Amino acid sequence: MHGYRKRFFAFAVILIVSITLGRLVTQEVRRVPLHPEQLVAATGITEFTWSPDSKTIAYVGPAGGGFDLFTVSTTGGQSRRTTSTLRFKRQPRWSADGKWIAFITVQDNGNSDLRAVSPEGQTTLALTDTPAEEDELAWSPDSTQIAFTQRIGTQTSIMSVDVKTNVTRKLADVPAWTLRWSPDGKWIAFVSDLLQPRDVRRENEDLFVVSADGGTPRLLTPGTPRFRDISPDWASDSRRIVYASDESGFSNLYLLDIQSGSRRALTVGNADLISPRWSPSGSAVAYVRHENSLFHLYSISVEDSLTVRISERDGANGAYESGRAQQSTGPTGMFAWSPDGNHIAFTHSDPGRTSDIWIGTLDGTRPVQLTESMPEDLRKESRFVWPDRMTYRSFDGREIPALVYKPRGTRPQNGHPALLYFRDTVDGEHATAWDPIVQLLVSNGYVVFAPNVRGSGGRGRDYRELVAGQGGDHDVRDALFGLDRLSSEGLIDNERVGVLGAGTGGFLTMAALIRGESRFKAAISINAIVDAVTAASYPESAEWARYMIGATPLENASAYYERSIVNFVDKLRTPIVFLYAGHSPTAPFQQLQQFGVQADVKGRWYDYRVFENESGDWGTWRAANTRFALETMEQVFDKYLLGRTGEVRLSRNR
Repeated sequence: MHGYRKRFFAFAVILIVSITLGRLVTQEVRRVPLHPEQLVAATGITEFTWSPDSKTIAYVGPAGGGFDLFTVSTTGGQSRRTTSTLRFKRQPRWSADGKWIAFITVQDNGNSDLRAVSPEGQTTLALTDTPAEEDELAWSPDSTQIAFTQRIGTQTSIMSVDVKTNVTRKLADVPAWTLRWSPDGKWIAFVSDLLQPRDVRRENEDLFVVSADGGTPRLLTPGTPRFRDISPDWASDSRRIVYASDESGFSNLYLLDIQSGSRRALTVGNADLISPRWSPSGSAVAYVRHENSLFHLYSISVEDSLTVRISERDGANGAYESGRAQQSTGPTGMFAWSPDGNHIAFTHSDPGRTSDIWIGTLDGTRPVQLTESMPEDLRKESRFVWPDRMTYRSFDGREIPALVYKPRGTRPQNGHPALLYFRDTVDGEHATAWDPIVQLLVSNGYVVFAPNVRGSGGRGRDYRELVAGQGGDHDVRDALFGLDRLSSEGLIDNERVGVLGAGTGGFLTMAALIRGESRFKAAISINAIVDAVTAASYPESAEWARYMIGATPLENASAYYERSIVNFVDKLRTPIVFLYAGHSPTAPFQQLQQFGVQADVKGRWYDYRVFENESGDWGTWRAANTRFALETMEQVFDKYLLGRTGEVRLSRNR
């Protein structure tokens, strides 16, 4: 009997272990497709502001298909909705007296205006209502005024508005961004590129101050004509400013005395350190370390340079704040000290979590998640795929980093169907962050190849500037070399490859078709530039064109011709679908019309959808439009890469 029990026990252990291993293997190889309606509900939080008593945080969050302001206690609990307009909002800023939360609201036609709302949502102030575009707001310390930028065409001014009287006045006629009002109320610091008005390489930015009463701006960073001096933040003494500069080749932090002009390096290293912020006590500076597609939040002591890491989870912690100056970077996020200096709130996202607010401290305790934007049915992180990192050598020997998302399950004999995914910003990058496009497509069985081609951020100034004048050429060749690498490893099926991108990525998608059209069975391009010549004449994209392609169309005719797909429509065989914001200032409807005329005359298939109530980056689109875009991606790639039956219904074939 004793021997029988021993044998039975051994058999039971083996059976349990086998079942457990079987479940683990099944979970590892099982791929559960995601659906657009699920992912649309996973819109996260990227902007917030502390109340002056450090007890509440206001944030911009998704609501009823749009975006509104909410408030939540810093101890947790239910969020309270403060606005109900559904229009996209950005840059919430709580006044020091606690009475108002100012923000920028974006109208359906793309125009932006300045508003303020009481924290309980009962009163709203329309502080500007003009055809101009308002941006970059900053409260005065006494809460009576708001400084902001106002742009009409190519003319930008620094303005202020009295909150009680709505009276506005002009402080300076200068292009400006990242406005910061000094704690003593006397100065407004800002960033501009006044010293190089034709900064073709986008290599220069400088710090300035202007009197809060208006006047001639004063340069704070002379002698740095080839460096980006950005992200100023005042110490509580209103004398010192901390800022970031890439003069060492990577973005490091510097302290500047605005009275004496003396400065010193606070950090030295070969990683990009961005968005420095003084602690309320002035003893420390918090910042984001950007390296290897990861963003982590740190604090450094001003006195002895003792460094503490605040964020715990890998991903995008803090990242880049929104605003006109940050439209060329990504991903979007932020952090902020609590006014009492005891905590730091920051946004966190990763491939398994949409962006939410977390709260950390400097004492080594683990950060706590404050908000939860992930729908309940998507909170199992194992449903999502994290990328593999790879590097490879491009056509000229340059090492190119990339993220490779691989679907779960066994690799097909001929390799997986694959999608080349271009980044959406001019010198941003593919980060280890939440991306609904990636997770949708990889869950449907595609390898998603996301190369950080030359010109991407996070690898220092030299790598970023490699693309100047070569955009749509050298960067595209980088991507195609990466596809060759994946093909040589047997990971992807060369007969089932598509390409997609938005913004700058939309332009690169078109450029990839010019250079290697036979590779791709389908393409999707969002807010794409198809004719660089006309793009060079738009106020919002002229700088982009000079940087990416070089000079002007008349000065550099061949390059503008060779990187505009409207000149190669007769050679196209790849089905293309275009998705456009109806009021995009960087890629207006004219771009689609130019391509459409050529395609119709020459008998080439394409389709499109224009969203008339959208104006900008697709990440800010309303839920219904975002869902439609994701559904279109599914339908197009499943039809042309997987051979599945089904009609793609957009605008031309309704």
